[in-house]
Amino acid sequence: MAGNREKIIEGARQLMNREGTSATGTTRIAEALSISPGNLYYHFKSREEIVAEIYERFETAFRDSLVRDIDHISPERFAEFYLNAMEIAWAYRFFFASQTDLLTADEKLAARHKEFQSWSLAALEAIVVVLEKQGTALLPKARAQAARLRKSIALNTWLLWSAWISFRKVEKAESELVRDDMARGAVQMFDLFSPWLDPDFEAKARKTLTKELDRVEAVA
Repeated sequence: MAGNREKIIEGARQLMNREGTSATGTTRIAEALSISPGNLYYHFKSREEIVAEIYERFETAFRDSLVRDIDHISPERFAEFYLNAMEIAWAYRFFFASQTDLLTADEKLAARHKEFQSWSLAALEAIVVVLEKQGTALLPKARAQAARLRKSIALNTWLLWSAWISFRKVEKAESELVRDDMARGAVQMFDLFSPWLDPDFEAKARKTLTKELDRVEAVA
């Protein structure tokens, strides 16, 4: 039974990513997984419950990506923050494509996402602080100015990450969104912070990012 539950969660995630949330109700999920509606309803009473379980995995993955290995951040690890964030966004892209509708339809999910957003902004600021202490983030000496800049970097990074999927879908019009679109988003997020990084650190981190971007563009 536990295996069926996981099968439903993972199958629903993949289906929503392919077909969107508006076309993916419980009947469609059961059909795609070749299980009876009764089997699905044994585990989940509604699509909202399935989305909540998927969201749990999404949130856990992103939280882990921001707090893991931050005692000392190498240029390569810093680049990984962006690449990992975009990899997570790709894995759960249905949420970003339908975020407004999903949050409007489920008050509990909306409240949870609001708390997650607040936590994420604080975690992003904490990463900036670590880089400052290392001497690799060169923020203004004035405390008030530095504090404002930390918040601005965190907020704009979050906004770009949250909106990237929707932006690319509009930009590509009739073309299908593909995984390789995410590497460009990682570089865009990095560019927000790069003016405030030590030049040597910035160059090494960018090398890691552009290596992935060059691979994408080589096969485009």
